[in-house]
Amino acid sequence: MNDTKFTKLNKPDFDRLYEMKSAMRNFLDEEADFKNTKWMEKLDEILEFQDADGSFKLLSSNKIPSDARVDFCHEPTYICTSILMKTYLAGDDEIREKLECPLFHGLEMSTSRNLNGHGYEALQGKIEALNIFMKGGLREFIDLYGEMNSKFTDMILKIKKEFESFEEDENFKGEWGEDYSKEILEVNKYFNTRKVFVYGTLMKGEGNHHFLEDSKLLGASSVEGYDMYNVGWFPAIVRGDSRILGELYEVSQEDMPSIDALEGEGSLYRRRCEITKDNEIAYLYEYLDDISGLERINSWRDYIWYVSYGSNMLYERFLTYIEGGAFEDGGSYNFPCNNTSEPVERRTIEIPHDMYFGNNSGSWNGCGVSFLDTSRKGHALGVAYLITREQFEHVAAEENGGRFPDGYGNWYEDINTLGEMDGFEMVTITSNELRPYEKPCEEYLNTLKRGIRQNWSEMSEEEIDSYLESCDRTNSNSASTSSSIDDDEEDKDCE
Repeated sequence: MNDTKFTKLNKPDFDRLYEMKSAMRNFLDEEADFKNTKWMEKLDEILEFQDADGSFKLLSSNKIPSDARVDFCHEPTYICTSILMKTYLAGDDEIREKLECPLFHGLEMSTSRNLNGHGYEALQGKIEALNIFMKGGLREFIDLYGEMNSKFTDMILKIKKEFESFEEDENFKGEWGEDYSKEILEVNKYFNTRKVFVYGTLMKGEGNHHFLEDSKLLGASSVEGYDMYNVGWFPAIVRGDSRILGELYEVSQEDMPSIDALEGEGSLYRRRCEITKDNEIAYLYEYLDDISGLERINSWRDYIWYVSYGSNMLYERFLTYIEGGAFEDGGSYNFPCNNTSEPVERRTIEIPHDMYFGNNSGSWNGCGVSFLDTSRKGHALGVAYLITREQFEHVAAEENGGRFPDGYGNWYEDINTLGEMDGFEMVTITSNELRPYEKPCEEYLNTLKRGIRQNWSEMSEEEIDSYLESCDRTNSNSASTSSSIDDDEEDKDCE
């Protein structure tokens, strides 16, 4: 979090002015984190910085040239008002009560020039101002709290109509003939869609998913601050301390009424805004009925952390086991999982066993690949993917040429539990019987290095090389006691 302090300057210091405006933008981009003391202190600083007239200008006076007034008076007001808007949407009743008055006045001040830029840049400035407010959840705010400041809401609705007319007339030109078609179409798409986080029967493969058949799946996601309960054939979430796993969709505004009707919006569920782990502002449906006597559950689906320590540490390689296809040119083909959703989350972890290279993999030029030495304590770099158990079972089978591990064979036949993280089991796949030590090929090493760089950006190239060299046991005095490998056994090594 940026430690830049906001101060009103008596005379222009452009480096300082741009530094403060950049810090405001960065804070807008951050996820609202009400449990983070520093984040809350920064929010309080924003509130204290507001002038009596509702503005957040960076100069003590607005009696300056018009272009500078847009840059250092109006834009900071838009940014800080958008911060308050975003926080208001995601906050509880106490937060909203705290923000309502300053947000009202910020919205009021934001109407002073109809969001126009300076002079011939009027349309460009309006687009930039809209994008600032879009980051704060403009469409959701107008949906849910448009009555807070009718003057601001009327202005936004008029601009929305203006931009729709640009598209209808196919006229996207500014005063100097500059083309704003891309920007205007993006704004129009924004106003005509909503992001919705679903966590139960609306998810892909579930009974009510047909309500989202025309919507775009943006990927797996999660939200913090709720607990889930089993109501029978559907789940319910209420405010709590847990993380809820689900999927994020982009939904046409026209489809929202049917989803509201399905959820019993206003009676059984309440549609509200939350900020997902991807810092996306999205709707979700919060249960309004009594949860007494209901079973509390971690998620509507059975999720698990799959921990990789070899080539699957590289995210794009791992995705071929979920989505299907081959990794880069010449790689083995992987069949897609029934559920092709990306992992909900990816984390680095420390595995309490050493990694070593063994066997002769046909997928990697007949050279060694990664295994874990589970016979003793050690240390290996690991990447944990939060996926459904169904996806994990698919990955485990693909590891072994389509056959689920059964503890017999020479490849990845053993599923080992590494404990729990966030209430979900962590598992990895290896052979508990030491395999014959073999050097890896350069292509395999390069894939490992890419995976390590992707996940441990703080590691130097020397540290990466040293780690991988420590995994090569072919020059050590220790010897594997495992039996010889059946040359006819297929391997599709992902580790």
